[in-house]
Amino acid sequence: MARAHGFTLVEMLVVVVIVGVLAGAVGLAGGARGGAYPLREEAERLARVVRLVADEAVLDNHEYGLLIDAGGYQVRRHDAHSGRWQPVPDWQPHRLPDGMQLSLAVEGSELALPAQALGRERPPQLLLSSAAQWTPFSARLHGRRDGGPVYHVQSDGLNDPQVSGVGLP
Repeated sequence: MARAHGFTLVEMLVVVVIVGVLAGAVGLAGGARGGAYPLREEAERLARVVRLVADEAVLDNHEYGLLIDAGGYQVRRHDAHSGRWQPVPDWQPHRLPDGMQLSLAVEGSELALPAQALGRERPPQLLLSSAAQWTPFSARLHGRRDGGPVYHVQSDGLNDPQVSGVGLP
């Protein structure tokens, strides 16, 4: 009687179990996020919002702005008829998660951001024009305690905002 060549069912099951354990270990290791991850996520979100609103300003041929306070930001559009900055219904105000704070420098000067400005009648600090330019800025996202990680979102007003981290573990 000739012996068949190949793998037994038990050998196949052992290989499937090993592959499953390795895939689970890789998934857990890749899913472990440090304490700086939420800060990075918020910095990336702010950079995307600036890019998208800048594109919208060009496409709509309207002037847009970002009203920023220490805990969030809101997209505004300039109404040429009234001369006022109005909230944009399609863009809901964004609040940072608890424990995060935002600071802002515009054209090299640090601004004193109010604790709560969203929803109030104020002009935005960042202007995004229909000419595809915006106010040069540097935003800093950090925890409320000193010594933790910090993320910067910076732009010269002509190029897309860039995100960089400082003091990361």
